[in-house]
Amino acid sequence: MKKQRMFDELVELMQIDVSSGQETEIAGLLVKKLEQLGFTITRDEAGETFGGACGNVIAVREGERSGVVCFCSHMDRVPGGLGIHPVEEDGILKSSGDTILAADDLSGVAAILEGVREAIESGEKLPKVEILFTVGEEAGLYGAKAFDVSHLESKMMYVLDSPGRIGRVVNGAPGRALLEAQVFGKAAHAGNEPEKGIDAAKVMAEMLATMETGRLDENTTSNFSSLWSKSAKAMNVVCDHAILRGEMRSRVGEKMDRYEEYFQSHCREIAKKRGAKVEFKRENTFLPFQIPEDAEVIRIIREALTEMGIEIQINAGGGGMDANIFNQKGITCVGVATGYFKNHSTEEYLHLDDFYRAGELVARIIQKI
Repeated sequence: MKKQRMFDELVELMQIDVSSGQETEIAGLLVKKLEQLGFTITRDEAGETFGGACGNVIAVREGERSGVVCFCSHMDRVPGGLGIHPVEEDGILKSSGDTILAADDLSGVAAILEGVREAIESGEKLPKVEILFTVGEEAGLYGAKAFDVSHLESKMMYVLDSPGRIGRVVNGAPGRALLEAQVFGKAAHAGNEPEKGIDAAKVMAEMLATMETGRLDENTTSNFSSLWSKSAKAMNVVCDHAILRGEMRSRVGEKMDRYEEYFQSHCREIAKKRGAKVEFKRENTFLPFQIPEDAEVIRIIREALTEMGIEIQINAGGGGMDANIFNQKGITCVGVATGYFKNHSTEEYLHLDDFYRAGELVARIIQKI
């Protein structure tokens, strides 16, 4: 039974302990599975770019006819994914409650494997199929950033790494940048002469308390969750150095630039008022993307879903994924939902019927290329 085969393989993958940068064991198993399906394997050294022990897995199966397509999922998972014990209940798969499930993104990995098997078992002539299993996605899209796209012939990719019911296609995602403000005050003895100091921590707190954050508009968000002071252990010294760190996201690049301008202007104004100084840093982690609904990559998946009796749901996501990087590198990508929800938490769960149909969807996409 194909559903049982998919289920058993998913559980097998979930029970391998994996973290970002430590994907060696699961990568080795996937290489064996792909070789058994007739794929030629290449492994790069992406792990070395972020202190990891493993690189991306690139698998290629030559076609019997013209055409080429690529599928992608990531092998790593967020922290809290060691010792996973999946539990099935009424068509829902979840963890035993003290770990994540890692359906993000092993449901995508397993759906790709099963979809390829089904396509091969159909006996039809197939196009060239390329598969990319990346490392370090959850830690910062590191595998995708390090990947040399010249290894791929396809200019179109389906990234099976999105929450939602089967039929959801993510055609856009925000870009993300890290923002930092370093506040420099003046040290003084906190008991003898505090009035001679300038409290950098207090200045930083005022900056954050009066700043526009959270949901800024329908496309843009910001969040500052790291507040730090090197003077934190010296309770008898007025704090002279504090650091505020956070992120901004938007599906419109110009809005990120405008928010950075606001962030700096706001912080400078408060620093000047309080006699402090401030310095800024920005680090772009990934850029936004938006794929038109009439693009070929969406046309093909729309036709495949229609044949399956599933209505396509095209919308933009709120988080970054490998597709952000590959769209930036010239490969047209969309995200594909596989049925999981509440990822990155111990409440994560997977609709098994959606998962099984995701495997069927992969097979149908291959056949339609």
